[in-house]
Amino acid sequence: MITIGIHYLEDIASVDVRGKFIKGQGGFQLQMLIDKVLTAGTKHILLNLTSVPMVDSMGIGEIVRAFTKVQESGGTLKLVGLTDRVYGALQITRLLSLIESFKTEEEAVASFGATNGKPKAKPRSRKKKDPEIEE
Repeated sequence: MITIGIHYLEDIASVDVRGKFIKGQGGFQLQMLIDKVLTAGTKHILLNLTSVPMVDSMGIGEIVRAFTKVQESGGTLKLVGLTDRVYGALQITRLLSLIESFKTEEEAVASFGATNGKPKAKPRSRKKKDPEIEE
């Protein structure tokens, strides 16, 4: 089972994925959430994979689809917290040569030009446990 949530840091949406990102798990939900974030006007998106122990070709395809959609909308998608297994899978596919990745959310936020990776104001936190977004 995979769950997908979101929280905001400044003008950056952090999409948090938890669980095995494998065939039949979470692809539709991820794309739906990316659409909602882009429609709301957020152009900087982090895909936080800290709690994803493994990803298969379907999961990689969904990451590529999200990256492409964000780029076509004039935004930037970056990866955060890749486990060794996920890093290996993305490295083999050469996806890491296209998408920037960071060890921590703070490093990724700072890469967008934020002040030391710390929010200027209180972060708008919206963790979602919406049944629409869980599988």
